[in-house]
Amino acid sequence: MTAQADGLVIGKITDEDIEKMRARIGSTNPTLRKGWLTSPHNAIASADSIRRWAIAMGDDNPLYLDPRHADASRWRGSVAPPGFEWSMGWDRSPFPDTALQEKSKGALRGVQLFHSGAEYRFYRPIREGDEVFKSEWLASVTPKESSFGKRSVLVDNANSFWNQHDEVLVTSNRWFVHVERGSSGKPKEKKEQDAAPNWSDEDLAKIEAAYDNEYRRGTDTLYLEDVKVGDELPPMVKGPLTITDIINMHMGGGWFTYGNPPLKLAYENRKRLRGFYSRDDYRNWDTVQRVHWDNDLAQKVGVQRTYDIGPMRYVFVCHYLTNWIGDDAFVHRLRYELRNFKYIGDVTWMSGRITEVRDDPELGPLIEVEIAGTNQRGQQNISATATILVASRTKGLAKLPKSPSLPEYRSEGNPDEPRRR
Repeated sequence: MTAQADGLVIGKITDEDIEKMRARIGSTNPTLRKGWLTSPHNAIASADSIRRWAIAMGDDNPLYLDPRHADASRWRGSVAPPGFEWSMGWDRSPFPDTALQEKSKGALRGVQLFHSGAEYRFYRPIREGDEVFKSEWLASVTPKESSFGKRSVLVDNANSFWNQHDEVLVTSNRWFVHVERGSSGKPKEKKEQDAAPNWSDEDLAKIEAAYDNEYRRGTDTLYLEDVKVGDELPPMVKGPLTITDIINMHMGGGWFTYGNPPLKLAYENRKRLRGFYSRDDYRNWDTVQRVHWDNDLAQKVGVQRTYDIGPMRYVFVCHYLTNWIGDDAFVHRLRYELRNFKYIGDVTWMSGRITEVRDDPELGPLIEVEIAGTNQRGQQNISATATILVASRTKGLAKLPKSPSLPEYRSEGNPDEPRRR
């Protein structure tokens, strides 16, 4: 059952909706549909696209900015940091046939979704010249309770990314919580409201000092023999978050899951994704994605105020790790959970510690770490664990793990896809 408020679809979570979603397991998730934009933001990885991504994420690591530095590294050329995969990928997802589309039509329509976490496994770096393909399919649907409303649903979406040589580069499972939208301008969060920050010059000076002292290992190889359980990772700061930061991330990575093209193309997009548009203050149609920069709309869907986009804190953790591990090590596994919202104006202080050091019989020398991101109110807004493959003085540089097979759930692509170059 759905209603509309200024074009914003207000849906309810029903047993029927949940069963419609479950019918799509092994196929694409109808709530993560693309519209008019079907080509990847970066069709082929280049030194320039990697550089633009890094800058857009606030990362000044020369491994990603300077091709000469990358050429002199163990990789012998430009490689992308973890996270870059989301700017790439010709879509090879398993799209449903007409019968399944009809059976699942309207599943969780008008229900707000929030990215809640993911687990990634990396097998190869994305290199300059790589053309990437991807598949995403619905893996599970689980009803849950939520502090936002009476009912919510946790949806797990599996992904695989591979290159033109059919080498799988990355696999992941991304989790989204679907929650009924608010029907008024009042936030529906049951917890106590979080006061908006008002930064003093002294507060900002501490943040700026942290930026000045940001640690980056670079060419200083991280060896297994030089670390132990309990060692703390250097701190890093991200923020205070601005709308400009969100704009920059979209400049580097595109629109990620949803396409939000401008002007006439926005009109074409709305023909395909009507539920993803609502009227703005001028009664014009605009993307619901603006919950990240339109405070009034954020409150209409039940959030206190504007907040970051889902991949942003994931990329914070990626940046934190790549600064610490240096040019030679490799992030193999990264699991994170988003906790609390990161609102515009919030800061995130990153910290971490080593929880395990071992020489794995399959993966070789590795380090397990745990990571936390904490805001200025003392609340964790992200927690993560990671497996880092590192060098050993007896075994040499970290070896890359074996890539899995291409995913079972994939398609051959759209025959109307633009010709690739």
